[in-house]
Amino acid sequence: MPQASGVVSLLGQSPVLSAVLRLVAAGPLVVLGCIWIVFALLSPYFLTASNLTNILVQSSSVGLLSLGALVVVIVGSLDLSLGSTVGLCTIAGAVMFRDHPSASWLVVLAVIGTGLVIGAVNSLVIVTLRFGNAFIVTLGMLYVVQSLSEVASGGTQVPGLPSYVLAVANDKVAGIPGPILLVLAAGGALAFLLNRVVWGRWIVAIGGSADAAARVGIPVRKVMFSAYLIAGFLAAVAGFLVAGLNDAGAPDSGNSILLAIAAVVIGGARLTGGHGSVWATLVGAVILGTITNGLTLLSVSPDWTPFAVGAVLIAAIGLDTLRNTIEGRLRIRQAQIQAGA
Repeated sequence: MPQASGVVSLLGQSPVLSAVLRLVAAGPLVVLGCIWIVFALLSPYFLTASNLTNILVQSSSVGLLSLGALVVVIVGSLDLSLGSTVGLCTIAGAVMFRDHPSASWLVVLAVIGTGLVIGAVNSLVIVTLRFGNAFIVTLGMLYVVQSLSEVASGGTQVPGLPSYVLAVANDKVAGIPGPILLVLAAGGALAFLLNRVVWGRWIVAIGGSADAAARVGIPVRKVMFSAYLIAGFLAAVAGFLVAGLNDAGAPDSGNSILLAIAAVVIGGARLTGGHGSVWATLVGAVILGTITNGLTLLSVSPDWTPFAVGAVLIAAIGLDTLRNTIEGRLRIRQAQIQAGA
């Protein structure tokens, strides 16, 4: 985290606190490493190349969805409809292919277009019309989109998708599975937007204080509108991948967005906005995938998986609180040194 490293560099006089802060700042990686060590000790099959690859593939759809959730969280908002958006996108693609098999290229337009339309509707209602807060509006949209999914699919899976969709989800390039490459491409593109483009600085500023951002000339409403569009687009990409992995379109119960938000929080983002990391968020998604995979290898009942996820989520929040406490102590120490000088 940039601010943490800045404080550390200023306070060579506090090596112990500096070392602890560096360790805490790498929280998601530390948590992932600890979990991997535990499962490796408990199962000889965990650290095999094939199993680690399976973890990354299984984490890919949540990873893509968590990137969409991250954009909205950084801007200081929330979108609970992203999970159900994934479901409707898969159905839109499968229905399009079922009804127009000779025009398979329409599947991409149907999937991406569905995600963008839902993102635009959220933006219109929340940003333009200002109907209530984002939590309530997107919760309502979750149920609306779920209902549309049930109606469009008839309440069942819609099997069959074009070969190129299946290839992206199941083939490998240079030995690397397509889902992993898709997540890396999406993560790299989003990291570029957040860190190298002025738009990224704008959403961080808005997440910190929308009023202050507006006073310095940042187009707050336009940026927030774009954040929901990008979130909808990333949900559509996740839907494209899910459809390819399952070779079918199916309604989403909405639980996937809870996992995505958990990945965002485990990755160190603040739900109050203004802070978040693409790669730490993806590590958070891998942590969730690791928990599911490890418990399965140990033949633990799936009923315990939510317990483990919740425990890790609480630990991640505690780690972030610890980081803030240590950073505060370092800043006080810095002030004392400067005052003494």
